[in-house]
Amino acid sequence: MTTFEKIIQAVAPFGYPYSPGVYSGPEKHWFAYNYVDDYGDNYADDEPQSVVNRVQVHFFLPAEEDYTVIKNQIRDSIFRQGFTFPEITMLDDPDPKLRHIAFECEIEEEV
Repeated sequence: MTTFEKIIQAVAPFGYPYSPGVYSGPEKHWFAYNYVDDYGDNYADDEPQSVVNRVQVHFFLPAEEDYTVIKNQIRDSIFRQGFTFPEITMLDDPDPKLRHIAFECEIEEEV
C-alpha cells in the first residue's frame, strides 16, 4: 500500500472530502495532503532498502468550530496507519473564516 493510500485510509472514516494537493470543492470541511520530502534509508550494498516519506495532512474547517476533539482523532487515525506520531501546527489561512490544521509525520516504505 502506498503512502497516499494509507493517508486515505486514515482520513476517509471522517466522511469529509480529501485530495492530494489542493481541494477546490464546496464543502466546509476537507483534507488535503502532500509530500514534504522523501529519502533513501537502510542502505545495503550502497542501495537504499527503504524510502522514508515525510508528509503533511491538512484539515480545514470553519474557524468558529471547536477543533480540539477532531484534531486528536485525526492525529490518532494517522498514527494507527503506521505513521510516526504527527506533529501538529495551526496555520493561518488567507480566508479568516477557515481554520487550517497541519499534521506532519513520516512513514517508511520498502523499495
